[in-house]
Amino acid sequence: MTTGGRAGGDMTGFTLLELLVVLVVLGFLMVGLAQGLHLGVQFWDRQRQALDGVSELDATDRALRGLIEQMDPGGRIEMADVDGTAQTLRFTTRLPEAAGGLATRRAEVMLLVDRLHRLLLRWTPAPHVVPLVPVRPVETVLLSGVDHIEIGYRSGAPAARWETDWQNPIPPMLVRIHIAFAPADPRIWPDIVAAPVRERGGG
Repeated sequence: MTTGGRAGGDMTGFTLLELLVVLVVLGFLMVGLAQGLHLGVQFWDRQRQALDGVSELDATDRALRGLIEQMDPGGRIEMADVDGTAQTLRFTTRLPEAAGGLATRRAEVMLLVDRLHRLLLRWTPAPHVVPLVPVRPVETVLLSGVDHIEIGYRSGAPAARWETDWQNPIPPMLVRIHIAFAPADPRIWPDIVAAPVRERGGG
């Protein structure tokens, strides 16, 4: 006499409905894992971009501070004019030690933002003697995606205010550079304020 239900040999098998249920559950699990992996990759990518942006801005900050602090104040015989506006700054300075392979580290530099929204440092070597052959300027990209810069100059007078123009052989007491990015750009950086050398050192 037999009883209802599956036969003894069929106890280990699965019905088509059970297989479908298992496949649906596995599908949900795979979708969840894929979404989690996608969100994790997005978060990692945003974090990497943020860190890269901070590193790039920090390097630009240090480079500009160093160049301004090494601004040539000129001397009794040779004057080193500083030509500054609200958007550009031209002056003579000493390049970093990394440029030691050049014949001279003394250079005439110009800071500006070009039409491609790149913060450029355009420079040419500035030896104490006039070269026989004109030297083409070198352009170094400091930052990309810059909307504009705002430069201010402050003299050493007690009641001095920030000015947007500086045409003087004597460097200002302070130089302030504000880097403005596009409205959709999340990068923000504090103003760069540096004090140029006011007198030529001995030697």
